[in-house]
Amino acid sequence: MFVREPLQLLKIAVSCWTNTFVNAKNDTSKKNCKNNRKTMPEGQKVDSFKFTVQPFDDDYTGRLSWSVLGKHVLACAENHAGARGFDRLTLNGHRFLWVLSRMSFDMITWPKLGEEYTISTWICRYYRYFTDRCFDIRDANGNIIGYVFTIWAMIDETTRKPQVLEELFGHTFDPYIETERYCSVQPFSRIRLDNSFCLHNRPTYYSDIDENNHVNSIRYIEFILDTFPKQLFSTHQVSHLEIAYNSESYCGDQLGIWVKESATDKYHIVVKKNIDDKENQQTGETVCHCAVTFKPLIRQEKIK
Repeated sequence: MFVREPLQLLKIAVSCWTNTFVNAKNDTSKKNCKNNRKTMPEGQKVDSFKFTVQPFDDDYTGRLSWSVLGKHVLACAENHAGARGFDRLTLNGHRFLWVLSRMSFDMITWPKLGEEYTISTWICRYYRYFTDRCFDIRDANGNIIGYVFTIWAMIDETTRKPQVLEELFGHTFDPYIETERYCSVQPFSRIRLDNSFCLHNRPTYYSDIDENNHVNSIRYIEFILDTFPKQLFSTHQVSHLEIAYNSESYCGDQLGIWVKESATDKYHIVVKKNIDDKENQQTGETVCHCAVTFKPLIRQEKIK
């Protein structure tokens, strides 16, 4: 596993990053999950949801797009929690909701248009304020094609303060914890952007905003990937992406995206708002920071 930084994680949660499971509430991915979901057998810790890459789910390369994969992951998480009685909707009367603190993808390959894939999810650990949730992604033959690792906290919807999970629910989470199933997790990177520059400056619009009235968590991934040239995705695919959320941004905010190549095909990125001087990386408020690793496509997969 890896060493976490509890104080840093707590700061992230308190920062009011309210990208909740309900980001996907009205998305068809959630409906697909519900259509595929069966009544949970007693003691079942892992839920699996089947999908097919439909037209317009893919990007120009024919591979599943990041926006659709991200929404499917969030929808599966909500449905898994809901089947066990601790999703946001179940707790809505108590004004508590889950917030996403960190998210990490490790992708071996990507499903293509018309191909089936399955996302399975489970909770692998919980501690005072946080839960670690894992996902694996398999192709139609059951082969692993990717892993996702996430860290969540639950906060009071009004005060935005994180909650001690066992005190909030009045019981231990031990019956829901799956420790035997493997999930590939790389240590979270220390993002350093010394001598970096603001590669992209982007205002936020209506279409970026979710029902919590702030920019959706998956949209930041799209903003970040949009800073790279199109041709790069014809010869490479993202093999690893991690993102940590620090604060919210809203419609009309001006975002600056700072990028630095940390090694060959590896990049560190910081997204900031309220930037006074795009030549000075110290200005502005950090919204999220991210690390992206590309790997070359095999010859027959390259896009002309």
